[in-house]
Amino acid sequence: MKKNVIIVFAVFCIVGGARAQKAHWEPLLNATQSYMQQHMWNAQTGNYVLRADEPTAPGSDSWGITIVLDAQAYMVANGTMKPEEMKNYFISSTSLYERTNGNSGARILGERDGQPYIGGDDDLQWCSALVHCFEITKDSDYLDAAKSSFKALIDNGFWMDGVSKGWMWNSFVRKPDGVSTAYGALTAARLYEVTHNDVYKQWAAASLNALKTPQVGIFPRDFMVAADAALTTYVASHDESFHKRAMELLDSAVTGGLAMLHHQEPGHRNPTDIGDLADGLFHFYRVTHNVKYKTLALTFINFFVDHRTPSDIAAKGFYNEYDTKGQPILTGSYLGIPNTVPYISEVAEMLKLFAIAELYG
Repeated sequence: MKKNVIIVFAVFCIVGGARAQKAHWEPLLNATQSYMQQHMWNAQTGNYVLRADEPTAPGSDSWGITIVLDAQAYMVANGTMKPEEMKNYFISSTSLYERTNGNSGARILGERDGQPYIGGDDDLQWCSALVHCFEITKDSDYLDAAKSSFKALIDNGFWMDGVSKGWMWNSFVRKPDGVSTAYGALTAARLYEVTHNDVYKQWAAASLNALKTPQVGIFPRDFMVAADAALTTYVASHDESFHKRAMELLDSAVTGGLAMLHHQEPGHRNPTDIGDLADGLFHFYRVTHNVKYKTLALTFINFFVDHRTPSDIAAKGFYNEYDTKGQPILTGSYLGIPNTVPYISEVAEMLKLFAIAELYG
């Protein structure tokens, strides 16, 4: 009887903790989604616009689209979004761009000097998000899109194999770039995880090894994305070399990320540069059940929300740059957008983080 009481008490604590977790994060998630719907949703195109001061703009942002899809996959997983809603957004956001192979391949983001412009970093991150969407829904449209874009980037020469190895930033910067190479590793790792095709494992290994060579830029976020890739490949393969690499990259990511919070370090103190650290740390927590990873993840998320209320978030969203106290910097600009104007990637990043925290926090 005593044993049964202990079991019932343990179950009660787990359920109670899950409810408290949901009660904390759900209002923040809802507030962020409310901001996006009110200030960034263009119902005519079925897309979120690039910036909050242009709510009727016809286009969107290829990077922002990716983060929204990744967030929505978590929302489908925790039951706050229906799979068909995510599918509708996938269709409308993908239709904004021509593709390298007609109805498939990498997205062509525009033209420069008469040549198609493809973003290696944008499409590799898109691929990894699409595999996540497939993992949650088992809808092969997402997996087919990810595989065809990844192949198109290879076919179009985005993999560089000189003294500096890795995935190049875009069509016109023909040098390996830290964020592209890290997301190349994560895309390959996720494709290996769902297909068990050793070709993707080889691409994951090559991408991870490439990060040991000079890159255009590499920041703590990129180390965390790569650590996530190494961990994903380890879980799928049980190859200890990937576990060793994951821990090396994780240590670099956390050390650099914590320094970024409170000091002037290379990189941007914003949700996307800080948020991917939390995303990866939650994956380490899910795999290892080591609470220190969850605690670190929450440190990075709470940097942006400790002083915010849901109503404040619903009214103002999130910004592009923050000081060491977690307050927005409203002077200057980021990627050509004034820092007074919320940018879809930064707002969507917080939506994603709240959805992850609701699931695992």
